[in-house]
Amino acid sequence: MRVYQFRHLGSDTHYRVLGVSDNRQCWQGDSLSECKACIVGMQTMRVISLSPAVTEILYAIGAGSSIIARDQWSNWPSEAKNIPCLTGHQSVDVSAVAALKPDLVFTSTLVQRELAAVLKDMDIPVIHQDPRSIADIYDSIVQIGILMHAEERGNALISDMRSGFLQVKRRSGLFQRKLRLYIEEWHNPPMVSGNWVPDIAALAGAIPFPLPQRAESRTVTLQEVERFNPEIIVLSICGAGALADKTLISDRIGWSDLSAVVKNRVFVIDDSLLNRPGPRLVEGASRLYGWLFQVMHQA
Repeated sequence: MRVYQFRHLGSDTHYRVLGVSDNRQCWQGDSLSECKACIVGMQTMRVISLSPAVTEILYAIGAGSSIIARDQWSNWPSEAKNIPCLTGHQSVDVSAVAALKPDLVFTSTLVQRELAAVLKDMDIPVIHQDPRSIADIYDSIVQIGILMHAEERGNALISDMRSGFLQVKRRSGLFQRKLRLYIEEWHNPPMVSGNWVPDIAALAGAIPFPLPQRAESRTVTLQEVERFNPEIIVLSICGAGALADKTLISDRIGWSDLSAVVKNRVFVIDDSLLNRPGPRLVEGASRLYGWLFQVMHQA
């Protein structure tokens, strides 16, 4: 059995990395790049991805064929739908995971933290990632690239994402002013999108709802939203894809009086473009830019 544990030390390159092979500690160091010394004899890995974002990253770096099972929300790219599915996301059947004898299981974000702990207690090799910013997402890609013997592909993916974000930022830099943007991740109760999403909104040229840097998504009150007075609202309802209904906002008591609602400036985005910490965040940033541009030129 092989277990790999990574602890981020607060920079782009420094981690505490421990490698355990056959229940013996075989390596440790402070540089993530040195981890390759520990990951040997794993040319064909059996990976279970319980994270839609990780699934997308694995395919983007050419490691999609290593996935032997996925969670029910791992639906991109389309080839991923052909992989056997483990029902659930937060409450996956851990006995089914164990029965597949994976070399590595990926989990991610706050909602799967408990699941990751249960799998680790069962001596199942787990990598749990919990990115809170764009920089954290780049770190996650580096980690996955090294583990999958695809470090160059991982670095190339990061380069592509940086380039895509830069293009959006250059276009939004031409805006005469920034619009106040409220992005909602959940509707009952209302939750504003946090983590990396405010970074994406800022790149797109908006003033995001005020949250501390790297803060998690949280519930909001009507009074807070009224004080912010958003000029545009985007629904990114977790798990709804692009099917969220704008009436989730307009039918909510008090919310119909918000300026963005009155002026019909409520938009729905496929939530996978904002809620998944992976390569398609660039497309999400571009969508936000497009709506901001549209509203800007309506004003």
